[in-house]
Amino acid sequence: MIDAVSFENNTLGYLDQRFLPLKEEYIRTKSHLDAIEAIKTLAVRGAPLIGIVAGYTVVLGLNSYQGTKEEFPVYFEKLIQDVEASRPTAVNLFFATACMKAVYDTSFTSDTLEELFAKMLVAARKIHTDEIANCDSMARYGVELIRQDLAETLNTRKLNVLTHCNTGTLATGGSGTALGVIKQAWKEGLIEKVITAESRPLLQGLRLTAWELEKEDIPFLSISDSSSAFLMQKGMIDFGIVGADRIAANGDTANKIGTFAHAVSAAAHNIPYYIAAPVSTIDITIEDGSHIPIEERSADELRTIFGTQVATPSTPVLNYAFDVTPNQYIRGIVTDKKAVVGNYVEDLQKLIA
Repeated sequence: MIDAVSFENNTLGYLDQRFLPLKEEYIRTKSHLDAIEAIKTLAVRGAPLIGIVAGYTVVLGLNSYQGTKEEFPVYFEKLIQDVEASRPTAVNLFFATACMKAVYDTSFTSDTLEELFAKMLVAARKIHTDEIANCDSMARYGVELIRQDLAETLNTRKLNVLTHCNTGTLATGGSGTALGVIKQAWKEGLIEKVITAESRPLLQGLRLTAWELEKEDIPFLSISDSSSAFLMQKGMIDFGIVGADRIAANGDTANKIGTFAHAVSAAAHNIPYYIAAPVSTIDITIEDGSHIPIEERSADELRTIFGTQVATPSTPVLNYAFDVTPNQYIRGIVTDKKAVVGNYVEDLQKLIA
């Protein structure tokens, strides 16, 4: 099992994903500022894992507090703001900070700081254990939906699946969201091969998903992001499944840049295209995808690869980290509670309720 994140002896441990697969470096820190920087720089990444690390980051911030109880509310508010500012798109981060704020709201008046901090550690650990359990549930529901939708093909052969970015253990702490579904489908004998798109600009598919699949001994091919339509045309892809960083109330989904292009190609070839994400990724307060904040990252992430300049420093760059796939291109949304197909507005609301 890949150990993506841990929290022991008031120390956050995480596998620095910036250097995989060429270097496996496990970082340990007691500093909440270091943890915030790890989220910002994508040393830790993936919406569920960001949520886990965000919870532990708040705990680290609490551990470093040396003021009085009267002074604590101002400190806590600033701590939460700093954590939330680290990544704007991944709603799991805000789910985690909301959990910590809920503990504060219910316990600050009656508890000592020591008692309050202990409860927040329990809340952070619960975020972690819940995400692991969520992955197992998604895997079951996802495989059920795949068996149902692709039963005719499965009667004759195994399936080839396209995925994008990284949605496995490195992104969740558990078996994964989309990749967790794929892993379970592989165990049940449904998958012939995984097609993993490279996922520009940081190559999470090529670097991280390929690394996980190799460790799991699951057959795979890595492709350029722009190759998927051609492979679909050649009959080399039977379905696609990806993760999500935020899902709007109508099912519009923000995910790693390039996801929308795969979805359009899948629709053109009548290939089912699924989203797999925990319920905590659904943001019912956002009506549709046009309101999802989309992070724009440094131009140098495109102009350089691992420190090597591949374009001139003056090359103009627009580097969106995510795109939004409209709900009409999504066959089903697999969550930890159930797989939702079709009426996303009503069914996603019911999941939240």
